[in-house]
Amino acid sequence: MDSLLRLVDDLPTLRRAWEREPFVSVGLDEFGDVFSLAAAERMIHTGLPLTAVRLFRNGEQLPGDLYRRNRGTSPRSREGLADGGRITELVARGATLVLEELQTHSPEVSAFAAEVSRATGYEVDSTAFLTPPGARGVKPHFDLLGVFLRQLHGSKRWQVSPPVKRWPNRVRAVDPAEVAPPVLDVVLKEGECLYIPHGFVHVGDTTDESSLHLTIGLSGVSWEKVLRTLIAVAADRFEELREALPPAFADIDRDTLYRERVDLLAAHLSSLDWSDLPTDALTPRQPPAAQVLGSLTTALRRAGTARTR
Repeated sequence: MDSLLRLVDDLPTLRRAWEREPFVSVGLDEFGDVFSLAAAERMIHTGLPLTAVRLFRNGEQLPGDLYRRNRGTSPRSREGLADGGRITELVARGATLVLEELQTHSPEVSAFAAEVSRATGYEVDSTAFLTPPGARGVKPHFDLLGVFLRQLHGSKRWQVSPPVKRWPNRVRAVDPAEVAPPVLDVVLKEGECLYIPHGFVHVGDTTDESSLHLTIGLSGVSWEKVLRTLIAVAADRFEELREALPPAFADIDRDTLYRERVDLLAAHLSSLDWSDLPTDALTPRQPPAAQVLGSLTTALRRAGTARTR
């Protein structure tokens, strides 16, 4: 649980709030070993794929062509890459920089995400947001997963409202007329972390200083997925669930037939057990942690040692 204690200051509070209410943790440890402003700067100048970078201004996403460069002129090297110089200029003009799927590109973030995944049993995704002073990055929105916003530099004001639809399972634009007043309005400072449950509407604006935060998103297995999986198990096991619907010419009361099959399904599901779930249905598909820096040097030493034996 050590990884979680770098995101929250009290595990009992997290257990009570999980999936139900946002809260802020304060006085957390220094986080530079995982990610930092310097790490973000290095990353944008190392030729990230264009798909790993997004930029926003006043809530609107900017076209990728504004910060795209090609690897070269040959057909084999035309993959779009992010241009660090252009990104820097756009940030200077008020754009918010978003670095996606950091666990894919940063060994340190990857290792931390893997620890959080082991502690929670959830799949973990990591995204960094760098916003200049007095700016808004992304419009009010909700996520289909719970998130921890770990403030790494500067500060950002967050307004968090209850879900329009509790525990949503599909992404859709947020209608401002549907959003309730905030249940939490807080300025997040360095060393603090905000937990926002799945579905809560939130929006962030920088203060008179810039902001860098790392979003740790946790994607769990919903009861919808569990039940869908068990229905498939039941259908494979009980033949009456695999029978086709009666043809149009059949003189059958479909409402009555439907109720019969629902009762059958309920009986079959109740006969199943948690152990009937396929093991991969509950296992997070978390990619293995990238090796720490220095592993390649170690590999060369091992290869040399093996050769001299």
